[in-house]
Amino acid sequence: MCNVCSRDVKDAPAAAPPKPNRKLERMKAKHNIVTDPMNVEKQKEVEYQPDLLAVSTQYTKLLYDVFKQGMVRLQETKTFVVLTRTSQPFHVALALIVLLTWLSRPGSETQVRGWKALYVGAIATHLGAQIWMTLVSGIVLYFSLPRHVFGSVQTVLFPVYYAFNSMMSLLGLLAYIRVQCITRFQSTSWIQIALMFTVFCIEAYVRMRLVRPMLRAKHIKTQMEEAAGGGQEVGTLILGELAHCPRYVRVLKTFRRYHSTIAMGTMITLGCSLYSTMIVVDSICL
Repeated sequence: MCNVCSRDVKDAPAAAPPKPNRKLERMKAKHNIVTDPMNVEKQKEVEYQPDLLAVSTQYTKLLYDVFKQGMVRLQETKTFVVLTRTSQPFHVALALIVLLTWLSRPGSETQVRGWKALYVGAIATHLGAQIWMTLVSGIVLYFSLPRHVFGSVQTVLFPVYYAFNSMMSLLGLLAYIRVQCITRFQSTSWIQIALMFTVFCIEAYVRMRLVRPMLRAKHIKTQMEEAAGGGQEVGTLILGELAHCPRYVRVLKTFRRYHSTIAMGTMITLGCSLYSTMIVVDSICL
């Protein structure tokens, strides 16, 4: 330590002892209170023991903290963002209001009417999604966006599309069977059941067994094309130097094999859905 530091330390005034609280001392003398902070046994005797109210308050605080953390996590999820910051929930609410209003009309049995509405709604939603994805969205985006950008969009949509369609086909099948059970199979179309079951099986198989390897091959293909400087063309495929790369050609053939199989399944399900719609039309016209 230097001289300046030692001199400063020596010259520093000693800390003054705390002044006694005269008011507190008078209170102790008045009520004959004797305290000994150094007596551990006495401190244990007079230690505060929480009662039922205090314990319940502590647990309430814990539950409140857990609830608050859960709400924070909920607000960070995509579902909460969709429900609170987009207009899609209002569309669902409008559809439910229309459905409940239609079911409340006097007439036939509400149970049969509700299952029929679910059946027709599932068939219509399934066919609409197929037409939009296959004949509108896919064609427009492929001839409007760079190929890799279009591939990124399809990577997100493919799993959701086939999962959603398989759920709709299964929902329509179960609703149709339920309607037939209620009406004791009076006017059952076994062709309709076979068509919807076929559509569900194909779409579920595509979602669970074909989509993942197809997207994996597409990812490898995209990386190789980006390394070669390709993938920005619109509506066409230009191989360039990659046409002479055996590994790229193998990956491309694998991707096309999966993609062609999925496309074939999509066309079969689209044909089945159109025929199912014609069966619904025939049942209405009877």
